[in-house]
Amino acid sequence: MESRLERYGRFISKEYFAGFLKPEEYAIDDVKPDLRARIKSGTFKRIVFTGMGCSAIVSDIIRGYFAEIGSPIEVFVVNDYEFPFLLPSSIVDDDATLIIISSYSGHSQEPLRAFESLSHARDRVLLLTSGGQLAEAGRKADVSIAYWRLSEPDREYPLFHVTQYFAILLHMFHALGLLEDDEQAVLSRLPEVLTGDAAQRERARAIALSARDSNIAMIGSPKWHESLMKLAKMHFNEIAMTPATRNYFHEFCHSEIATLSDPVRAHTVLIFADGEEDDYTQRKMDNLVGLLTADVPQNRNVTVHKIDIPGEGFLQKYFWALNLVQLITLDLGNYYDVQSRDLISEAAGNPWYHSTTILAEANA
Repeated sequence: MESRLERYGRFISKEYFAGFLKPEEYAIDDVKPDLRARIKSGTFKRIVFTGMGCSAIVSDIIRGYFAEIGSPIEVFVVNDYEFPFLLPSSIVDDDATLIIISSYSGHSQEPLRAFESLSHARDRVLLLTSGGQLAEAGRKADVSIAYWRLSEPDREYPLFHVTQYFAILLHMFHALGLLEDDEQAVLSRLPEVLTGDAAQRERARAIALSARDSNIAMIGSPKWHESLMKLAKMHFNEIAMTPATRNYFHEFCHSEIATLSDPVRAHTVLIFADGEEDDYTQRKMDNLVGLLTADVPQNRNVTVHKIDIPGEGFLQKYFWALNLVQLITLDLGNYYDVQSRDLISEAAGNPWYHSTTILAEANA
């Protein structure tokens, strides 16, 4: 089995942008006629996604995209199953709310528990999975199921396929009637628009070099906090295996910045900005950069990179920034060269992702 970093490097160079061009690798034959009819009639005014890890991360991108295009459909994302503490019951129990329970493997326990807790809403639940226990539970309960059908999935690291997940969901939502346009023309142009950026590669190398042996703190506006930085944190944590945190920019300035007063351990601060912040935020970002780059002894272990995200519109900006993160991650991963202990699989209680399970199935 190829190492994690070998697969990751190949994925970045050959598969990341190719994912936009494979939007039809899914199946919705098991979506019930009644649910299809309710979707097409415009019954649903909002979508609640629930799932864990990368199974849910594409939901955050969908939320950012829907906000960008001014979609009338509200999108909420819940990474847990204790709904009373996460969303008002007026949202969860409303007949105008479509609930999508997502688990790529179908074996994560939290989505299964979410499904069990929603027995009163089965007629407006859509399971999104490749199979496993979640699909089995859905078939027994006779609920709607949509299936991921990726032709070349990386079993251990589904986060490799976020471009394809996103393209698939837009295609699927258009087919079901949740979106007027599947944006395939826009998505198919992204590889050409975003590839071949030599300056981006050099920028990634510079950031990775300065971030060696340091904690990474990412900050940005709400626009990027959920959609981009949540996934960026997964890449840094799971692939480079380096500590990374994220926070809202304004909240960071009111609290977390205190930890940079005179840190003993090195810290690298990544500020994500796209030029569309209001004047107050832009001035505040410039002020923060000035504070943390000033020639004072307390800044000796602090490095700041303000990343001005280029592009036109949410999709170009998002996937340019994500690729920058991936390139930084690859360089840091090669520097650290840490071997996985399968901690995610074991801590999450999901052996489906465990390397020994994958190898055993491959050998069989």
